[in-house]
Amino acid sequence: MGSQISADLIEKIVAGILAFFALVMYVILFYLSIRNCFDKEKKKGFRLFVVSFFTNPVTLYLIVGFFAGVIYSIVYLNNPEKLAALSNGEIGSVTIYNSTVIVLWFLELFFAYIVSKWLKVRHPSLVFFVYQMFCVLFLVSLKGLEIDALGNSVFLIVLIEITDFLLSSVYMLLLYFLVIKSLANISDRPFSVSWRIFVLPPALFGLLYGMVSITVPFLMENGAGNIIYAFSIFISYIFIWAFYVIIKTITATAEALEAKDEVETLSVEVMEALAHTIDAKDEYTKGHSVRVAQYARMLAKRMGLPDKECENVYNMGLLHDIGKIGVPKEIINSKKPLSKEEFDTIKIHPGLGYDILAEIKSRPDLCTGARWHHERYDGGGYPDGKSGEDIPLQARIIAVADSYDAMTSNRSYRNYLPQEKVRQEMKDNAGTQFDPQIAEAMIAIIDEDTEYKFHE
Repeated sequence: MGSQISADLIEKIVAGILAFFALVMYVILFYLSIRNCFDKEKKKGFRLFVVSFFTNPVTLYLIVGFFAGVIYSIVYLNNPEKLAALSNGEIGSVTIYNSTVIVLWFLELFFAYIVSKWLKVRHPSLVFFVYQMFCVLFLVSLKGLEIDALGNSVFLIVLIEITDFLLSSVYMLLLYFLVIKSLANISDRPFSVSWRIFVLPPALFGLLYGMVSITVPFLMENGAGNIIYAFSIFISYIFIWAFYVIIKTITATAEALEAKDEVETLSVEVMEALAHTIDAKDEYTKGHSVRVAQYARMLAKRMGLPDKECENVYNMGLLHDIGKIGVPKEIINSKKPLSKEEFDTIKIHPGLGYDILAEIKSRPDLCTGARWHHERYDGGGYPDGKSGEDIPLQARIIAVADSYDAMTSNRSYRNYLPQEKVRQEMKDNAGTQFDPQIAEAMIAIIDEDTEYKFHE
């Protein structure tokens, strides 16, 4: 009996000390998770600590468990036998544990949302994920090994309690360093992964573990509780590793997309600089290519084309006149009517532009606008005499934008035309020079431009 008392006393002392250190570790790691991963506003440390302490899953579990015990005690207040049994842990533990877990899920969801709004985290699901994982791992470590199935040796008691503490500490540290700290890379970055990946798996895992733990009191014989606990530990490690891989993949994908965006931005800037260089050959057409690109994009949007296609049309518009590099400057800047020979020289620029842009293998579509922006809808254009819808849509759009800018820009021989005159030209040439639908879209833009802002 003395040995039993001694073993029980040692168990309580060792368990109490380790539980205290485990509780401190959980609170500190949860606070660091909030501060380092999601605290973008640099809240004051003490204020953030108070919030994280009173809203973290460990505190919530203890508070809810306490009130669940109080409620259960009140229910059986007039039943001394059941109340005494409850105090000895003989009955009611399953009910208290079950009610604690159920209430805890709802409290986590509520506090995770509130804290995510307070910290201005882009995705509240990330904060909820932290809450869920801390809760799940806390419940796993709370379960512990069943020492009764292994005897009452003082050595075994101490060894098992320390082993339980070390296992809990290791997977808590792994969770923090491998998973939660990695969330900092995506917490304020837009990503296309569904929020469900950060909510449903840990929630389902937590609920499953909660349901399994409810059956533990009925499976204590032959060490079944230890098997369940060991299995829970194993699944926890797998769970942490799986999310580590998922988060790293999301981060790598986001970085790749950002790099792609930077390359695309640089490409557009290079094309705009090149367009300005081309237009600089003619003092009367400076900014022409950029304006044509802008008008072309407006037309594409007006016609309901996808955003990506609108940007493609814009890029084609920037370089539609690149072939003029091969046209003598004196012809481009001529202030008198061009001779047939000079006009024939001008007419080579679509083909020359096509040949230049066709060398850009990564963007084979760029050459479309350059080659066919002088084709006419009725087939009377150049260089290939295409007609109707045989002319690529992007080229038909650029043709309208090009003509609009030509009419609304100053030239060596005239100033830009009045808006009503430009509108009439668009209407009169619809179906002959211009695709009628695109001309109609251009007329709609003109009608909306009541202050005639769209001119040079």
